[in-house]
Amino acid sequence: MTAPKWGESFLKSGLPLEHLTAVTLRSLNWHTDPQYEYSRRNRENQEAWFEMDLVASCPDDNRSTELSLLVECKYHDLSRYWFFLPYDPSGRWCFDDRVLNCGPYSTLKEPRADTALSLAPISSGGIVVSKDGTKQDNSVRAAIEQLANGFVPYSLSYIFGYQLDFRNVWGADDAADFVPAATVLVPMIVTNASLYRLKPSVTNLDTIREAKSPAEVADEVEWTWHYYDVPHRLFRQNLDAIDEHVKEQAELVYHFPNVKEVIDDFADRPNWIAIVNISALSKVVTAIQNYFTAMETVEVRHIIHPRKHRKKKN
Repeated sequence: MTAPKWGESFLKSGLPLEHLTAVTLRSLNWHTDPQYEYSRRNRENQEAWFEMDLVASCPDDNRSTELSLLVECKYHDLSRYWFFLPYDPSGRWCFDDRVLNCGPYSTLKEPRADTALSLAPISSGGIVVSKDGTKQDNSVRAAIEQLANGFVPYSLSYIFGYQLDFRNVWGADDAADFVPAATVLVPMIVTNASLYRLKPSVTNLDTIREAKSPAEVADEVEWTWHYYDVPHRLFRQNLDAIDEHVKEQAELVYHFPNVKEVIDDFADRPNWIAIVNISALSKVVTAIQNYFTAMETVEVRHIIHPRKHRKKKN
């Protein structure tokens, strides 16, 4: 008797994976908000609505900085897996500020340090490979593009909008003394697909062609930091969104010193995306959380009012 296929059809909808991702994060006491919606121009240059699967925030702050994840989920049947290339650690943007995207102020005490990337193997590229050898649509790239397109719109809405809104959100009586919270935003893709990273020692095409299994030429990883080089199209799209946000929220943006410069610096982000197998999600999120809470940070109030909060010398 043939097994019913309704379960696989349900899984392919992506909803069960999104549900399991949210349940896993909530089990770690993270707050989750499903399906963040935002608008941008599509390929036909028309304003259209898009959505991200999940936004999650860590229960533990680091002084005046919080940790959030912007998550896209991608389900695959078990006949396919994801393959990545190793990335040169001396390459572009290999420092903490570009891994842990922080705003409306960068509160990382050593933003140019290179420690966050040590949490996982680093990779580039990304493609879907099938067990039967047939060519596959590159849903790895599709997931990355979905996440990258939503990164700046969410950052503008929350980090450079909500966090600065002393008038309506925070109800501050004296705007001059209001100090916004900072947010570290990490983009993440969660998948059930097995993840493989080509071994740096593999330099012969025949070695790959003759391999009987991925394990002969690649290391299976629980997760990877994936390098993303923002294309010019997305860079221009981000710049347009930033310009529009600054015009609409000028009172908030220019109320705080140097926020405009930090917003502009987000135009060519994200550069690093955490790609995680769902079976390791709890372990990975805990590792990122522990790393974040142990980091040395500067309180936002010391950045905004350095003289006011400067320690007196004895």
